[in-house]
Amino acid sequence: MKLAIDAMSGDLGSQIVVDACLSFLQKNKTDELYVVGKIEELQALKDYRQVTLVDAREILEMTENILAIRRKKESSMVKAMMLARKGEVDAVLSCGNTGAYYASAMLFLKRIEGVEKSCLMAILPTYNGKGVAMLDVGANAENTAEQLKSFAVMGNVYAKNVRHIDNPKVALLNIGSEDHKGDEVHKETYQMLKEMKDIHFVGNIEGKELLNGDVDVIVTDGFTGNVALKTVEGVAGILMKSLKDAYLSSSRTKLGAMISKPALSQLKHRFDASSVGGALMMGFIKPVIKAHGASDAKSFESAMDLAFEMVKTNVVEKMKVGLVHHED
Repeated sequence: MKLAIDAMSGDLGSQIVVDACLSFLQKNKTDELYVVGKIEELQALKDYRQVTLVDAREILEMTENILAIRRKKESSMVKAMMLARKGEVDAVLSCGNTGAYYASAMLFLKRIEGVEKSCLMAILPTYNGKGVAMLDVGANAENTAEQLKSFAVMGNVYAKNVRHIDNPKVALLNIGSEDHKGDEVHKETYQMLKEMKDIHFVGNIEGKELLNGDVDVIVTDGFTGNVALKTVEGVAGILMKSLKDAYLSSSRTKLGAMISKPALSQLKHRFDASSVGGALMMGFIKPVIKAHGASDAKSFESAMDLAFEMVKTNVVEKMKVGLVHHED
């Protein structure tokens, strides 16, 4: 299996990618890495037979708009995506500009037959520690019922094959649990999902239930999904900061912090994004994985593992089959 890696586009530069690759190579002696970036910054990888270094002199910055992919055809991001387009690799990974990365996938990769619109999927932390897959979380501002149905199919296949859940519970994010709630698109989507025999649809889910861990896949439009995702990230950050401030407010609370440190570490780990891997751009003919822009080496390596797991379990082909089946 072969993975193309954009080594230059993240907030923390190429070193975290090099460190992640070195760690990955210690445990994996067969899979191949095509690392794209400035050769002089990737020298630590040059002697590994599993590594092919691809020189790229341009970088797509986080602040650039999506049109930059047409100007910077020699950028590490575009070159990595072109390796997938040419069939030289099985998957692509970057921690660069999300908009530009998504646009490059749209421009250079074909969508799976039956997918009107691709989408972005993320794994949210949950109270029970299992996590929940939510899609779309920002690729599309609006979606039709048919598109949401295709998201459900792709999320279901992912949950079964990559997260190894036998009978994933799929829910629709809405403003109420009753089937008559929401706008016409959500009402129509509800009825469609209800009639799908090979998807375990459990009905609507409200925003307050997102992190309970009662379901495995949450389907939503990109606008709502992005707001929900950013809200979860913001609340989690504020809670952790507030706990820290409270524990450091006096000598007595500092003593309490020392006593409860193991429990606090467990809580922090439960909501640690670095263990998740990355977000997925679903609906393309190759797995396209988006690591967080500020990924450290541990987080980036998790995203690499996710990419190879998707290839190994043949997720894209299974999505094709599922989508064709539900068109019939």
